[in-house]
Amino acid sequence: MTWAQTRTVTGKITSKEDGAAMPGVNIVLKGTQKGTSTNALGAYVIEVTGANPTLVFSFVGYDATEIAVGNRSVVDVVMNPGAENLKEVVVTALDRKSVV
Repeated sequence: MTWAQTRTVTGKITSKEDGAAMPGVNIVLKGTQKGTSTNALGAYVIEVTGANPTLVFSFVGYDATEIAVGNRSVVDVVMNPGAENLKEVVVTALDRKSVV
């Protein structure tokens, strides 16, 4: 019988646009609900299991990225802005007093 070994993977996520650290990036161990997100410095720590774990990195306005971990304990990622990158957000509000 083979036991799944758990190991720790760490890394840093940066933006391809400007090389800046990306806080709030979601990281999920593919095929599970196990996940984490990057801290204010773009760093993360996640426990992985399995013979060939794959991490999925996602952030609004950027292309999702899947990376096979292999034998590495450090996986740094550069996120690419998506084709539908949000350049502007328009917020509209309705004044309740003007609604009849």
